[in-house]
Amino acid sequence: MKPWPTECPICGNPLDIGPLQLPGDAACHTCAHVLWFSLRTAANAIVADVITGKVPTNQDIVRVSQAFIARGRPPQVILNLSGVQLVSSSFIAGLIALNKRMNDAKGKLVLCELTPVVHETLTGAKLDRILKLVEKESDAMAVFSPPDSRLERATTLDAH
Repeated sequence: MKPWPTECPICGNPLDIGPLQLPGDAACHTCAHVLWFSLRTAANAIVADVITGKVPTNQDIVRVSQAFIARGRPPQVILNLSGVQLVSSSFIAGLIALNKRMNDAKGKLVLCELTPVVHETLTGAKLDRILKLVEKESDAMAVFSPPDSRLERATTLDAH
């Protein structure tokens, strides 16, 4: 299980979560966001680690997408699903909605670390056609990495 966040990933306020609360049972006291993920910042992307099987509501998806978009540049988001064993139709609908909102904001959503069951569920429903699925978090990071400047330079030299 992923560690509990120490601050709300939506409003940034410190969290006061009791040790006996189960994942998905806790909410931010300030903005009421249900804590179904924690955030990490990587070089070129935001990584959201799902920490529970709690299904986000449409309101949760709207709030999360607004928070990602409010960061000021097109949102580059990696959703690490290693904590998810099964997905419901509601969760899948939420992923599709989040992906659409990221695309509308000229950003990108990449899903990684899918368990075999989750991967099979998403690909079986042909959602790999609209959702970017990669195996490892490092593969997701590579999606957002700038091209290797040496490779660009070599290609430019070869063209002349």
